[in-house]
Amino acid sequence: MKKRFLSFTMAVCMLCLLALTSCSAAEVPASDRSLEAKPLAADATQTASFSDVPAGAWYADAIAYCQQHGIMSGTSTTTFEPEGTLTRAMLAAVLYRMSGSPTVSAPPAFTDTTADAWYSDAVSWAAGNSVISGYGGGTFGVNDPTTREQAVTILWRYAGNPESGTAVDVSDAASVSTWAQAAVRWADANGILEGMTENRQFAPKTNIKRGEIASMLYRYLNSSSQPEPAAGGKTLVAYFSATNTTRPLAEYAADILDADLYEIVPEVPYTDADLAYYTGGRADQEQNDSTARPAISGSVENMADYDVIFLGYPIWHGQAPRIISTFLESYDFTGKTIIPFCTSHSSGIGSSDTNLHALASGANWLAGRRFAGGTTRSTVEDWINKLALPQPETAVDAVTSATSKAGFNFETKSVTLNSGYEMPINGLGTYSLHGETCVNSVKSALASGVRLIDTASAYGNEEEVGQAVREAMAELGLQREEIFVITKIYPGSEMANPEQAIQACLDRLDLGYVDMMLLHHPDRNDVKAYRAMEKFVEDGRIRSLGLSNWYVEELEEFLPQVNITPALVQNEIHPYYQENDVIPYIQDLGLVVQGWYPLGGRGHTAELLGDGVISGIARAHGVSSAQVILRWNLQKGVVVIPGSSNPDHIKENTDLYGFALTDAEMAQINALDRNEKHDWY
Repeated sequence: MKKRFLSFTMAVCMLCLLALTSCSAAEVPASDRSLEAKPLAADATQTASFSDVPAGAWYADAIAYCQQHGIMSGTSTTTFEPEGTLTRAMLAAVLYRMSGSPTVSAPPAFTDTTADAWYSDAVSWAAGNSVISGYGGGTFGVNDPTTREQAVTILWRYAGNPESGTAVDVSDAASVSTWAQAAVRWADANGILEGMTENRQFAPKTNIKRGEIASMLYRYLNSSSQPEPAAGGKTLVAYFSATNTTRPLAEYAADILDADLYEIVPEVPYTDADLAYYTGGRADQEQNDSTARPAISGSVENMADYDVIFLGYPIWHGQAPRIISTFLESYDFTGKTIIPFCTSHSSGIGSSDTNLHALASGANWLAGRRFAGGTTRSTVEDWINKLALPQPETAVDAVTSATSKAGFNFETKSVTLNSGYEMPINGLGTYSLHGETCVNSVKSALASGVRLIDTASAYGNEEEVGQAVREAMAELGLQREEIFVITKIYPGSEMANPEQAIQACLDRLDLGYVDMMLLHHPDRNDVKAYRAMEKFVEDGRIRSLGLSNWYVEELEEFLPQVNITPALVQNEIHPYYQENDVIPYIQDLGLVVQGWYPLGGRGHTAELLGDGVISGIARAHGVSSAQVILRWNLQKGVVVIPGSSNPDHIKENTDLYGFALTDAEMAQINALDRNEKHDWY
């Protein structure tokens, strides 16, 4: 199952309390509600009964499950408000918390957000990791309600954009937005929409309700549709058992799984007096101190060998004992799957497992389970058999995971377009290059191994580009099929008379055919011009079609009016203008994204190359700032076409495959986004 290229492995999707009142800020920071911040209370996680959730309601079991597992809570001690709605900022906040509230180094770059708001870090994280996209106009829609198709798409992205070719079995499938269709197909195929398609109607534009969210999460968490992290190693059952209540369950699990067993033994054993509740003893003191880290005797010497860790513990005052925090902070769990389980006499697992997520935020956390003392082996086996555990397979490196959705092949340095043709993923942009400078620059690029050249009618250099390609073919022994040439026709008179404009481009290039032709900007005649390009495709004079400077609203309006789906969208993209809201939308349509001005563009390149974050990463890898920026684009699934007339810079800009940026470095650059466009279109 494919996973999105996020900059870290996401935890299993668990939504926390969405307390909906007349003020959107009711979704307060988690620390304001945490059991950690309150005095110890007996049985703090006991299951509630909600007066507004009838026992026979279709969502009743889901709400009970979510409440018992600390995923969602009521809006009061007696009500859940299953008919209530939630805003996009609220959804971002709970997704952010479930991922361990990772550090965010910059406020959100949206015009409708504020840096010190309760949702600030959550929105920055959600947008930076393409979990929740903003709108094309630079806004996030903080207080906008979340529609059904939006919620499904967000969960789909969180699950790693899994593929599903199954048709949606609802009568209003045609009303699902283009960008949400893959997500809805996936959700429908995996039973996640069960209960939400009454009379075979999905109603995608309807605002989703709390009861429906609970149902979606319940069905997602109990299905096989969750992301499967790379596996291939062994399974470990680690447990702490002060009174030997948890020990038998851990032993059952290890035997069932054929796993290794490791007991977490305190360096200073707990006495009966230490464990006596509400006496001010050692256990009471530790549970009241969130920084307490009891020392462990010994260690797991080969933790790197394990991809799956079952983690067992007793419930102490509603939470995991602090020695579990010691264990989690002692190893690197990045990319590993952790499945918590606990034992207690009365308390549910509550938030005891989700409160551990921040201690191993790079892990893939599955939903935990509480067992009573004396639970049988068959009960443990039944639970394990229902888990969606990762199957052994070859580990996928971070770069491949991050670019799999875009279809990039870093070995061939190419991507296969939806038209069936292969296109290089790095090239040369020729904007502002003219005369002999243009000819020499293109030839220099081709001599350096570049096989993608971008030009346009508006650049006024198609003749020079064509000349350079023909001369390089003769001098370097290249075949025409080895070189991918892109050109564009411009709004106004060219799109008003497209057949004439298209032929003029072909004549000026004089290369027999053009590999791809784009519409340079939206125009009142853009559909007419595109349909004219379609005819040239039929004649074999153009191989693939695309668009330049098209965003979400423009694409939604344009795509239904044409016959050949564009293969590519070319937009301004660089670290100060990242288009994190638009890129995943385009990629979800099966289109390749290409970035112009990857180094910032005229008047901005020096500032971008001198950015302290970027130059620091460059020094760490022994490469240039330009190479770091271009590599960042590639790892985001964005084709790069930097422009230059300097042969040394051209060669440097092609040397992008001898190093890779870490997830942390990608996140650092993602945090630089200013939503700062450097050209008007």
